[in-house]
Amino acid sequence: GGGTALGRELLKVLGQGEAPFALRSLELDAPPAPPPGKVTAGVVETRPFAPFAPSVLKASLAGAAAVVVVSAAAGGKGGVEAEAVGRLVKQLGGGLRQLVFVSSHGTLRCSQMPWTMRNLLGQLDKLRAAEQEITLKATRDVPSHSIVRIGKLEAPKRGGAAAGVVTLAPGDDFDGRSSVEAVAQVVAEVLARPEAVNASLSVVQPADALGAAAAAAPFWDDEFVKLVGPELLRVPLQSLSADEAVTWLRAFARDFLRPGRGLTTPVEVTDVSGGVVLRFLTRSGGFDDDDDDDSDDAYGATGYAAAAAVAGGEPDGA
Repeated sequence: GGGTALGRELLKVLGQGEAPFALRSLELDAPPAPPPGKVTAGVVETRPFAPFAPSVLKASLAGAAAVVVVSAAAGGKGGVEAEAVGRLVKQLGGGLRQLVFVSSHGTLRCSQMPWTMRNLLGQLDKLRAAEQEITLKATRDVPSHSIVRIGKLEAPKRGGAAAGVVTLAPGDDFDGRSSVEAVAQVVAEVLARPEAVNASLSVVQPADALGAAAAAAPFWDDEFVKLVGPELLRVPLQSLSADEAVTWLRAFARDFLRPGRGLTTPVEVTDVSGGVVLRFLTRSGGFDDDDDDDSDDAYGATGYAAAAAVAGGEPDGA
Protein backbone atom coordinates (compact mmCIF):
# COMPACT_ATOMS: atom_id res chain seq x y z
CA GLY A 1 0.00 0.00 0.00
CA GLY A 2 2.93 2.35 -0.51
CA GLY A 3 0.99 4.24 -3.19
CA THR A 4 -1.82 5.29 -0.84
CA ALA A 5 -1.83 8.65 0.91
CA LEU A 6 -1.24 6.84 4.19
CA GLY A 7 1.59 4.80 2.72
CA ARG A 8 3.35 7.89 1.37
CA GLU A 9 2.99 9.71 4.70
CA LEU A 10 4.30 6.70 6.62
CA LEU A 11 7.34 6.50 4.35
CA LYS A 12 8.01 10.17 5.05
CA VAL A 13 7.74 9.69 8.82
CA LEU A 14 9.99 6.62 8.84
CA GLY A 15 12.55 8.30 6.60
CA GLN A 16 13.09 11.23 8.95
CA GLY A 17 13.25 9.37 12.26
CA GLU A 18 16.23 9.21 14.58
CA ALA A 19 17.14 5.78 13.22
CA PRO A 20 15.64 5.81 9.71
CA PHE A 21 14.83 2.57 7.95
CA ALA A 22 15.99 1.53 4.53
CA LEU A 23 12.59 1.89 2.88
CA ARG A 24 10.83 0.02 0.10
CA SER A 25 7.43 0.93 -1.30
CA LEU A 26 5.37 -1.74 -3.07
CA GLU A 27 2.97 -0.18 -5.56
CA LEU A 28 0.59 -1.63 -8.14
CA ASP A 29 1.93 0.43 -11.06
CA ALA A 30 5.60 0.40 -10.10
CA PRO A 31 8.21 -0.55 -12.74
CA PRO A 32 10.03 -3.90 -12.55
CA ALA A 33 12.52 -4.27 -9.74
CA PRO A 34 16.05 -3.04 -10.56
CA PRO A 35 19.13 -5.18 -9.91
CA PRO A 36 20.21 -5.30 -6.23
CA GLY A 37 22.30 -2.33 -5.19
CA LYS A 38 23.40 -0.38 -2.16
CA VAL A 39 20.62 0.16 0.39
CA THR A 40 20.51 3.68 1.86
CA ALA A 41 18.60 4.57 5.01
CA GLY A 42 15.82 7.06 4.42
CA VAL A 43 15.78 6.56 0.64
CA VAL A 44 12.60 4.98 -0.75
CA GLU A 45 13.03 2.18 -3.26
CA THR A 46 9.92 1.42 -5.34
CA ARG A 47 9.04 -2.16 -6.23
CA PRO A 48 5.97 -3.66 -7.98
CA PHE A 49 3.15 -5.17 -5.94
CA ALA A 50 1.95 -8.08 -8.07
CA PRO A 51 -0.27 -10.40 -6.00
CA PHE A 52 -0.99 -12.63 -9.01
CA ALA A 53 2.69 -13.01 -9.95
CA PRO A 54 4.24 -14.91 -7.01
CA SER A 55 7.84 -14.69 -8.21
CA VAL A 56 7.61 -10.91 -8.74
CA LEU A 57 5.95 -10.40 -5.36
CA LYS A 58 8.54 -12.57 -3.62
CA ALA A 59 11.36 -10.56 -5.18
CA SER A 60 9.72 -7.31 -4.08
CA LEU A 61 9.48 -8.55 -0.48
CA ALA A 62 12.92 -10.15 -0.34
CA GLY A 63 15.14 -9.08 2.54
CA ALA A 64 12.44 -7.20 4.45
CA ALA A 65 12.86 -7.04 8.23
CA ALA A 66 9.49 -5.33 8.79
CA VAL A 67 6.44 -5.18 6.54
CA VAL A 68 3.49 -2.79 6.87
CA VAL A 69 0.40 -3.78 4.88
CA VAL A 70 -2.06 -0.93 4.24
CA SER A 71 -5.40 -2.48 3.32
CA ALA A 72 -7.57 -0.93 0.63
CA ALA A 73 -10.39 -0.72 3.18
CA ALA A 74 -8.25 1.50 5.39
CA GLY A 75 -6.01 3.35 2.94
CA GLY A 76 -8.21 3.56 -0.14
CA LYS A 77 -7.03 3.33 -3.74
CA GLY A 78 -3.63 1.70 -4.01
CA GLY A 79 -4.08 -0.34 -0.84
CA VAL A 80 -4.00 -4.12 -0.60
CA GLU A 81 -7.35 -5.79 -1.24
CA ALA A 82 -8.45 -8.22 1.47
CA GLU A 83 -8.44 -11.13 -0.97
CA ALA A 84 -4.77 -10.49 -1.83
CA VAL A 85 -3.47 -10.64 1.75
CA GLY A 86 -3.25 -14.43 1.72
CA ARG A 87 -1.09 -14.35 -1.41
CA LEU A 88 1.11 -11.67 0.12
CA VAL A 89 1.87 -13.53 3.35
CA LYS A 90 2.87 -16.66 1.42
CA GLN A 91 5.73 -14.72 -0.19
CA LEU A 92 7.16 -13.17 2.99
CA GLY A 93 10.80 -14.07 3.59
CA GLY A 94 12.29 -15.94 6.51
CA GLY A 95 14.11 -12.93 7.96
CA LEU A 96 10.93 -10.98 8.73
CA ARG A 97 10.74 -9.73 12.34
CA GLN A 98 7.67 -7.46 12.28
CA LEU A 99 4.37 -7.58 10.43
CA VAL A 100 1.82 -4.74 10.75
CA PHE A 101 -1.62 -4.75 9.13
CA VAL A 102 -3.64 -1.53 8.86
CA SER A 103 -7.30 -2.52 8.93
CA SER A 104 -10.64 -0.80 9.61
CA HIS A 105 -12.94 -0.36 12.58
CA GLY A 106 -15.72 -2.91 12.96
CA THR A 107 -14.13 -6.19 11.88
CA LEU A 108 -14.89 -7.78 15.26
CA ARG A 109 -18.33 -6.15 15.65
CA CYS A 110 -20.21 -7.41 12.60
CA SER A 111 -23.14 -8.53 14.75
CA GLN A 112 -23.64 -5.01 16.14
CA MET A 113 -25.19 -1.93 14.57
CA PRO A 114 -24.12 0.01 12.55
CA TRP A 115 -21.51 -2.54 11.54
CA THR A 116 -24.14 -5.10 10.50
CA MET A 117 -25.38 -2.69 7.82
CA ARG A 118 -21.83 -1.90 6.71
CA ASN A 119 -21.19 -5.61 6.25
CA LEU A 120 -24.13 -6.34 3.95
CA LEU A 121 -21.83 -7.41 1.11
CA GLY A 122 -19.35 -9.12 3.42
CA GLN A 123 -16.70 -6.38 3.32
CA LEU A 124 -15.90 -6.62 7.03
CA ASP A 125 -15.95 -10.43 6.92
CA LYS A 126 -13.31 -10.38 4.19
CA LEU A 127 -11.22 -7.88 6.11
CA ARG A 128 -11.45 -9.97 9.28
CA ALA A 129 -10.28 -12.98 7.27
CA ALA A 130 -7.30 -10.91 6.10
CA GLU A 131 -6.49 -10.04 9.72
CA GLN A 132 -6.59 -13.74 10.52
CA GLU A 133 -4.16 -14.47 7.67
CA ILE A 134 -1.73 -11.96 9.21
CA THR A 135 -2.14 -13.42 12.70
CA LEU A 136 -1.72 -17.00 11.48
CA LYS A 137 1.45 -16.13 9.57
CA ALA A 138 2.87 -14.37 12.61
CA THR A 139 2.01 -17.28 14.90
CA ARG A 140 4.03 -19.60 12.70
CA ASP A 141 6.94 -17.52 11.45
CA VAL A 142 7.10 -13.91 12.71
CA PRO A 143 8.16 -12.80 16.22
CA SER A 144 5.94 -9.69 16.25
CA HIS A 145 2.72 -8.66 14.56
CA SER A 146 0.23 -5.84 15.12
CA ILE A 147 -3.27 -5.08 13.82
CA VAL A 148 -4.04 -1.33 13.63
CA ARG A 149 -7.73 -0.51 13.04
CA ILE A 150 -8.64 2.96 11.82
CA GLY A 151 -11.67 4.87 10.55
CA LYS A 152 -12.06 7.22 7.62
CA LEU A 153 -8.91 9.17 6.81
CA GLU A 154 -8.96 12.95 6.55
CA ALA A 155 -6.38 15.56 5.72
CA PRO A 156 -5.68 17.96 8.61
CA LYS A 157 -7.34 21.36 8.82
CA ARG A 158 -5.71 24.17 6.88
CA GLY A 159 -2.89 25.79 8.76
CA GLY A 160 -2.53 22.79 11.06
CA ALA A 161 0.99 22.44 12.38
CA ALA A 162 1.14 18.67 12.49
CA ALA A 163 -0.73 15.41 12.93
CA GLY A 164 -2.50 16.15 16.20
CA VAL A 165 -3.19 13.78 19.08
CA VAL A 166 -5.18 10.55 18.88
CA THR A 167 -6.86 8.14 21.25
CA LEU A 168 -5.86 4.47 21.28
CA ALA A 169 -7.73 1.46 22.63
CA PRO A 170 -6.95 -2.26 22.57
CA GLY A 171 -8.93 -4.48 20.21
CA ASP A 172 -11.72 -3.20 17.97
CA ASP A 173 -13.19 0.00 19.34
CA PHE A 174 -14.33 3.43 18.15
CA ASP A 175 -16.13 4.68 15.08
CA GLY A 176 -14.50 7.90 13.99
CA ARG A 177 -12.05 9.68 11.74
CA SER A 178 -8.34 10.42 11.89
CA SER A 179 -5.92 12.43 9.79
CA VAL A 180 -3.50 10.66 7.49
CA GLU A 181 -0.58 12.23 9.37
CA ALA A 182 -1.85 11.05 12.75
CA VAL A 183 -2.32 7.45 11.64
CA ALA A 184 1.11 7.41 10.00
CA GLN A 185 2.62 8.52 13.31
CA VAL A 186 0.72 5.77 15.16
CA VAL A 187 2.01 3.09 12.78
CA ALA A 188 5.56 4.42 13.16
CA GLU A 189 5.17 4.18 16.95
CA VAL A 190 3.80 0.64 16.61
CA LEU A 191 6.98 -0.39 14.79
CA ALA A 192 9.12 0.97 17.62
CA ARG A 193 7.21 0.06 20.80
CA PRO A 194 7.29 -3.23 22.72
CA GLU A 195 3.72 -2.61 23.95
CA ALA A 196 2.48 -3.18 20.38
CA VAL A 197 4.11 -6.60 19.98
CA ASN A 198 1.42 -9.18 19.13
CA ALA A 199 -1.32 -6.65 19.88
CA SER A 200 -4.33 -5.21 18.12
CA LEU A 201 -5.45 -1.64 18.63
CA SER A 202 -7.93 0.94 17.41
CA VAL A 203 -7.21 4.58 16.58
CA VAL A 204 -9.51 7.59 16.56
CA GLN A 205 -8.88 11.32 16.60
CA PRO A 206 -11.05 13.92 18.35
CA ALA A 207 -12.48 16.43 15.88
CA ASP A 208 -10.75 19.34 17.60
CA ALA A 209 -7.38 17.57 17.35
CA LEU A 210 -7.27 17.38 13.55
CA GLY A 211 -4.29 19.43 12.45
CA ALA A 212 -3.27 20.31 16.00
CA ALA A 213 0.27 20.14 17.33
CA ALA A 214 1.98 16.75 17.18
CA ALA A 215 2.03 14.57 20.26
CA ALA A 216 5.24 14.33 22.32
CA ALA A 217 6.87 11.18 23.69
CA PRO A 218 5.11 11.24 27.13
CA PHE A 219 1.75 11.28 25.34
CA TRP A 220 2.61 8.13 23.37
CA ASP A 221 3.90 6.43 26.52
CA ASP A 222 0.54 7.08 28.18
CA GLU A 223 -1.53 5.89 25.21
CA PHE A 224 0.41 2.69 24.50
CA VAL A 225 0.35 1.58 28.14
CA LYS A 226 -3.32 0.74 27.47
CA LEU A 227 -2.15 -2.21 25.37
CA VAL A 228 -0.27 -3.73 28.31
CA GLY A 229 -3.36 -3.67 30.55
CA PRO A 230 -5.92 -4.52 31.32
CA GLU A 231 -6.46 -0.89 32.23
CA LEU A 232 -9.11 -0.87 34.94
CA LEU A 233 -9.60 2.86 35.45
CA ARG A 234 -8.53 6.10 33.78
CA VAL A 235 -9.57 9.42 35.30
CA PRO A 236 -8.61 12.65 33.49
CA LEU A 237 -7.09 15.29 35.76
CA GLN A 238 -9.27 18.37 35.98
CA SER A 239 -8.38 20.31 39.12
CA LEU A 240 -5.06 18.80 40.26
CA SER A 241 -1.63 19.32 38.81
CA ALA A 242 0.36 16.23 37.88
CA ASP A 243 2.62 16.63 40.94
CA GLU A 244 -0.38 16.97 43.26
CA ALA A 245 -1.94 13.87 41.73
CA VAL A 246 1.24 11.85 42.33
CA THR A 247 1.27 12.87 46.00
CA TRP A 248 -2.38 11.89 46.38
CA LEU A 249 -1.89 8.53 44.65
CA ARG A 250 1.05 7.60 46.89
CA ALA A 251 -0.95 8.44 50.02
CA PHE A 252 -3.93 6.49 48.66
CA ALA A 253 -1.76 3.42 48.00
CA ARG A 254 -0.22 3.46 51.47
CA ASP A 255 -3.67 3.53 53.01
CA PHE A 256 -3.94 -0.16 52.10
CA LEU A 257 -1.07 -0.85 54.54
CA ARG A 258 -2.92 0.56 57.54
CA PRO A 259 -4.47 -1.87 60.04
CA GLY A 260 -8.05 -2.62 59.17
CA ARG A 261 -7.69 -1.16 55.66
CA GLY A 262 -5.72 -3.95 54.02
CA LEU A 263 -6.75 -6.01 51.02
CA THR A 264 -7.36 -9.76 51.23
CA THR A 265 -4.05 -10.24 49.39
CA PRO A 266 -0.94 -8.62 50.91
CA VAL A 267 0.49 -5.78 48.86
CA GLU A 268 3.83 -4.09 48.47
CA VAL A 269 3.85 -0.36 47.76
CA THR A 270 6.69 1.08 45.69
CA ASP A 271 7.11 4.68 44.58
CA VAL A 272 8.04 5.10 40.92
CA SER A 273 8.67 8.15 38.82
CA GLY A 274 5.34 9.86 38.34
CA GLY A 275 3.29 7.53 40.52
CA VAL A 276 3.19 4.37 42.60
CA VAL A 277 3.05 0.62 42.00
CA LEU A 278 0.96 -1.85 44.01
CA ARG A 279 2.40 -5.36 43.82
CA PHE A 280 0.25 -8.22 45.04
CA LEU A 281 2.28 -10.78 47.01
CA THR A 282 1.98 -14.54 47.10
CA ARG A 283 1.01 -16.14 50.38
CA SER A 284 0.90 -19.61 51.88
CA GLY A 285 -2.86 -19.58 52.39
CA GLY A 286 -5.59 -18.12 54.57
CA PHE A 287 -6.32 -14.45 55.15
CA ASP A 288 -5.11 -11.89 57.60
CA ASP A 289 -7.63 -10.59 60.07
CA ASP A 290 -8.17 -7.03 58.90
CA ASP A 291 -9.73 -6.23 62.28
CA ASP A 292 -6.63 -7.33 64.17
CA ASP A 293 -5.36 -4.32 66.11
CA ASP A 294 -1.77 -4.01 64.90
CA SER A 295 0.21 -0.93 65.81
CA ASP A 296 -1.18 2.12 64.07
CA ASP A 297 2.16 3.57 63.01
CA ALA A 298 2.61 5.95 60.09
CA TYR A 299 1.14 4.31 56.99
CA GLY A 300 1.09 0.95 58.74
CA ALA A 301 4.78 0.13 58.39
CA THR A 302 4.44 -2.80 60.80
CA GLY A 303 1.51 -4.22 58.85
CA TYR A 304 3.44 -3.83 55.61
CA ALA A 305 6.50 -5.61 57.03
CA ALA A 306 4.34 -8.52 58.14
CA ALA A 307 2.60 -8.73 54.78
CA ALA A 308 5.87 -8.64 52.88
CA ALA A 309 7.18 -11.51 54.98
CA VAL A 310 4.29 -13.80 54.02
CA ALA A 311 5.49 -16.52 51.68
CA GLY A 312 8.81 -14.77 51.31
CA GLY A 313 7.14 -11.59 50.06
CA GLU A 314 7.59 -12.59 46.44
CA PRO A 315 5.64 -10.36 44.02
CA ASP A 316 3.55 -12.19 41.42
CA GLY A 317 2.76 -9.16 39.27
CA ALA A 318 1.58 -5.59 39.60
